[in-house]
Amino acid sequence: ALLVLGGISFILNQLIKRSLNVTEVRGNPVDYFLLVAMAGVILLGIFFTALFFIMDSGTWTSSMFFHMMTAVLGLGVIMPWLYHLIQRNPLFWLLQFLVQTQTRVYLLAYWTLLAASACMVVLYQNARRSSESKKHQASTITRKYFHFIVVATYIPGLIYDPQLLHIAAVLCLVVFILLEYIRYFRIKPFGQTLRHLLTLFLDERDSGPLILTHIYLLLGMSLPVWLFPRPCAPKGTLSGTGAFVPYSGVLAVGIGDTMASVFGTTIGELK
Repeated sequence: ALLVLGGISFILNQLIKRSLNVTEVRGNPVDYFLLVAMAGVILLGIFFTALFFIMDSGTWTSSMFFHMMTAVLGLGVIMPWLYHLIQRNPLFWLLQFLVQTQTRVYLLAYWTLLAASACMVVLYQNARRSSESKKHQASTITRKYFHFIVVATYIPGLIYDPQLLHIAAVLCLVVFILLEYIRYFRIKPFGQTLRHLLTLFLDERDSGPLILTHIYLLLGMSLPVWLFPRPCAPKGTLSGTGAFVPYSGVLAVGIGDTMASVFGTTIGELK
């Protein structure tokens, strides 16, 4: 927990410094999305943790209040804050950004297919649990399938449009954290369903009330992209190791961790 808090503090510190350094000149809107998104979801989590400590979070009244306050924070705080930073309507800018080039449209369609395939894996594994045994748990290789999907997502993004990948990863992080809030607080109507679907992919290494493995995976892949949003080497060259910095998350977490886990599981079982 201390490492997570320290990492979050470091990231916010770096992003706030970057934001303050360019406040006098209208900078690239991409630079602000992570700062505002991180601050927003952290504030939301702190608020609801304190609130649901004294009231039951599983009732329809609490759930409606959760959805209402999330909308208020998004429309009443996040949107005006982004508007102040980028000096334009954030939603209009985002829509224009997503369809600015044909490459982005193709990437978004490709990522949508990958996301749909990940959802199909979750539903299929839960269907197997229902038909075979309630104690059925997904294997390590099955869990690492999601690593493959993330690698297949990030490599084309890094090659063809790092800025789109930057924004997409931020939005994905926000969605993951909000879904974890809904699951943890049992927010209706999806909280209990998420609890049922995600427990299938836990193993003996997961502990505590929070399920953060998918968030850790996303952070491990995205931090190099977020912390080094500009090329570390001249365009069109591969001088030194700087050009590979944005790929470090893919290599270390997406490929390295997956290979170590799969080979460790299979070879360990053989021995």
